[in-house]
Amino acid sequence: MRLRWDRFQILALASAIGAFALTVAGGVVTQTESGLGCVDWPLCNGRVVPDFSNAAVAVEWTHRTIAAIVGVLVLVTAILAWKDRRAERRILFAAFASLVLVIVQAGLGAAVVFSSLENKALIVLHLSVAAAFFALAVTTAVLGFVLPKPAATVAGTESLGSAAPADGEP
Repeated sequence: MRLRWDRFQILALASAIGAFALTVAGGVVTQTESGLGCVDWPLCNGRVVPDFSNAAVAVEWTHRTIAAIVGVLVLVTAILAWKDRRAERRILFAAFASLVLVIVQAGLGAAVVFSSLENKALIVLHLSVAAAFFALAVTTAVLGFVLPKPAATVAGTESLGSAAPADGEP
């Protein structure tokens, strides 16, 4: 039996899994007190790839790297929601709200760093938006699987494993 997931479902699921990994990485940053492992933003101690001799730097940089990857996944998911699932308003709302929240999260993360972890309200807001973002990323993925796929496939949106066989192939 071959899975028949389309590209939107795959990206939405990858975004939700990435959001979970990002939330866990954020928890590791908090628990290891690595929030100031990188004292600037968006660079880490003035570099794209910093010196990892300090464990706090490695933990914080990993969190930021996961965030960047997840940001790209969420952006592509939102684009595919627009291209492939435009008729389903619930999917569009969840995908674009998730994109907005991941952008807000990046800004809040920067603000937390710039406040040198002194502004506790910002830290709580960063955690709260992380929870909302994770919930929306999961919602987007779930909706992508439970709501009917579009009746007519748009060119280039074929399901994985469902391509028509070439002439003479079974």
